[in-house]
Amino acid sequence: MLITNAESEARELTRRSEQTDLGPSSLEHLQQVIEDYGRYYSRYSAAELWQAALGDRRHVAELLQLRMTLRQRRELYVAAAWLSLVLAWTAHDRGNVRVALAYAADARHHAGEADHDETAAWAWDVEATTWLYDDQPHAALRAAQLGAGRASAGSAAQTRLTGQLARTHARLGHEAPASDALEALRDQAEWHAPHATGLFSADAVRVWSVAATSSLWLGRDGQARDFAGQAMEVYERAPQVSPTRRAITALDLGVACARLGDPEQAVAHGLSAISTPRYAAAIVARSHDLGATLERAYPKAAVAARFRQGMAELEKQP
Repeated sequence: MLITNAESEARELTRRSEQTDLGPSSLEHLQQVIEDYGRYYSRYSAAELWQAALGDRRHVAELLQLRMTLRQRRELYVAAAWLSLVLAWTAHDRGNVRVALAYAADARHHAGEADHDETAAWAWDVEATTWLYDDQPHAALRAAQLGAGRASAGSAAQTRLTGQLARTHARLGHEAPASDALEALRDQAEWHAPHATGLFSADAVRVWSVAATSSLWLGRDGQARDFAGQAMEVYERAPQVSPTRRAITALDLGVACARLGDPEQAVAHGLSAISTPRYAAAIVARSHDLGATLERAYPKAAVAARFRQGMAELEKQP
């Protein structure tokens, strides 16, 4: 009788551990939603994405209050991390530094609870970008280093974080480590397609774009022009795929041209960039860099005035 009771108790414990209020379709739907955000991120404005992703993130928080298995809870934590990453990038595009960092931290927390290195690496990636655009390169470098330690070899996250290391070192004037990171980045470009879609992707054209930015910050203007020009050739074949990256690259190309004595080309690239159909705060920040370069080098030139007018129109956008 003792053995029978023990057997019954074991079976009951197993049954209780399998009890759940969460159907399999709920998790499948969430996975599809997250994939769609990643794949189609650039098709929508930051305001549209913010409202949609915030609703989905709140829905996950509600689901986590239900009874479920440990495996399901882990999957929900990973889903929460991905959705917080989307919100972090959206907040960055909207120019809200504090919110971007808060959602990056939330993504990192849920990734850590689920022991999910990939989402943790991506969280450090968005944090590095946010700190860099907030003109805090030391914080950006720390985030890039921590993220690089979590990214798996050969992954898109590893390539993106290697790019973060390159440009943060360059921003800080660390010539040797920036050059080393750029060399590693160029090797990693061979792992990826020339131009890939998606928020959580890496491609060769982004490598050239990051190399252009890094070269500018290292004072290698001719090299920056070559990298940016190479990237623009690819971006122009499908400008709707990566509109923000295309605009930033065009602005980097404009800065390089201005420094190299070609203000007409500089302004042409700049105006092309700020006419992008997808607004992002990073475009405004980079346009100020080009504007400042033109003002210093060509303070009385008509082309500089044209670009000032273009920037004024850009900053009227909500």
